[in-house]
Amino acid sequence: MKQFSILFLSGLVVALLNSCQNENQTSGELPLMKLEAIEQVNNPYSVIKVIPLETNGENLLGDQLTLKFSQNSWFIYDESARDGIHHFDRNGKYLSKYVEIGEGPGMLRGISDFIPTPEGMDILSVKGDQAEIIRLDKEGQQLETISIDYMGTSFAPLPGDRYVASGSYNLPFVKNRLAVINEKGETTKEWLPNTHEILPFGEKNFYTLGEHVFFHEIYNPNTYMVQADSLLLRYQFDFGKYSIPERFFEMDWMAGFEMLNQQGFATISQYWENEDKAFFEVAVQVDDELNKHQVILEKASGEVGKRITTATALSAFSSPVGMMDNFLVFIAQAPDYLKLNADQLPENSPKIQEGDNPVLLFVKF
Repeated sequence: MKQFSILFLSGLVVALLNSCQNENQTSGELPLMKLEAIEQVNNPYSVIKVIPLETNGENLLGDQLTLKFSQNSWFIYDESARDGIHHFDRNGKYLSKYVEIGEGPGMLRGISDFIPTPEGMDILSVKGDQAEIIRLDKEGQQLETISIDYMGTSFAPLPGDRYVASGSYNLPFVKNRLAVINEKGETTKEWLPNTHEILPFGEKNFYTLGEHVFFHEIYNPNTYMVQADSLLLRYQFDFGKYSIPERFFEMDWMAGFEMLNQQGFATISQYWENEDKAFFEVAVQVDDELNKHQVILEKASGEVGKRITTATALSAFSSPVGMMDNFLVFIAQAPDYLKLNADQLPENSPKIQEGDNPVLLFVKF
């Protein structure tokens, strides 16, 4: 299978962000992002802190990772191995495999997404035509299982013991791409009608910062903030020549992806914001070549800039995982970290080997 279809199936779908006009959001109007208008920032990210993730024979990680964090821990799910969630403390020390996938006692059938909670963790598990949320305690023991009537592949918490879930473009499994689920597993509200039957795949759609839930999705040039009773459109994008043409949705999926790969196409792969700034990761893929455009918008001034990562340029910064203490956090594979120059790193940065687990890079945001 060609790389472009692998990217879609794995959820590591490409995104190219056509960038921002120098306008703040006004009532009645939303910022429109245009790629050609964004100035590329030539200076590299300034790394403030490096945390290596401890390596041993039981926790070797690949390069397709979902990382989430709580107040005291990092939790990492290897999307390739799919064997469980690894638990590290905030200094990178390996603690355990928090939960395992398998058929044995206490194991889970599968993991589609997960949320660290004060009590432990909530797991979204989808197998066949069954979807459920499994609540675990701090030791990974199952507390409660909630069957849900929406086939979501990604989810996030909402106030009032509710969740928002996305089923993406997976007709006929979901009629709407976004749904609010109550504490009983019942769907109470849905948005974004699913009118196109596209190859099913899973993607991570949400980022939670405090009580704010940010949402993006493939095939959609808009980003949103989700609230319990409303879906707020936040930013709109114009991908220009990399926009997905409408005829794609009427084509056989293999022929459609072949067309996209030849002409180039763009989708949004990461999005979040705080009070002062907004971050978007977009990537464009043409003929199996993938570039990621990381756009930072200064809300007060309207200034916007981007850095572009490729397989050979800024590769240590190709996987942003979120924000912490007003820093932007990346997870970098060991070989990419070792390519960084000393002047890009803080003094006394940790020494690692090429075969070690990834490191976490904290940069100014």
